[in-house]
Amino acid sequence: MFARALSAIGLLAATSLQLCAGEVEVSGVHLCCASCVKGVDAALKDVDGVSGVKSDRESKTVKFTADDDKAAEAGIKALAKGGFHGTARHGDAKLEFPDSGAKDGAKASQIKIKQVHLCCGACVRAADEAISKVSGVANVTADRDASSIEVTGDNVSVQDVVKALNEAGFNATVE
Repeated sequence: MFARALSAIGLLAATSLQLCAGEVEVSGVHLCCASCVKGVDAALKDVDGVSGVKSDRESKTVKFTADDDKAAEAGIKALAKGGFHGTARHGDAKLEFPDSGAKDGAKASQIKIKQVHLCCGACVRAADEAISKVSGVANVTADRDASSIEVTGDNVSVQDVVKALNEAGFNATVE
């Protein structure tokens, strides 16, 4: 009887793990060029349990297969570290990108953002255009080599800058 119970538990655990495996889809990712696609591939290349990475520049979507929930979450963290952001789903579950570090209600005259994918001039222009729409922004300076952006202005909402970058498909981590 004990052996049957263990066998049933093992079968239940195996079934449960299979339910957690599957496709992760991230939509709204900034993918303007082949270098962006290579950046996604590089970000996900060494993530345990992640395979079958496919990026579609036209639909701005990244898809990959995750062995389980842990691998799906690790894939999202790796994309963020690579500078990418979007709306992520693993089956019916929404996956959250890591917190940006922006404090509620924080305003500043200078904001430094890191972990922004800026492989080419089109990435820089897209990030600049997104941020420039935020109230109070006077200047946006991108450093492609450091994957960072400095924003200056008057009483600029840090959360609004992060939101603008995220909506444009870029990760944003406040320094």
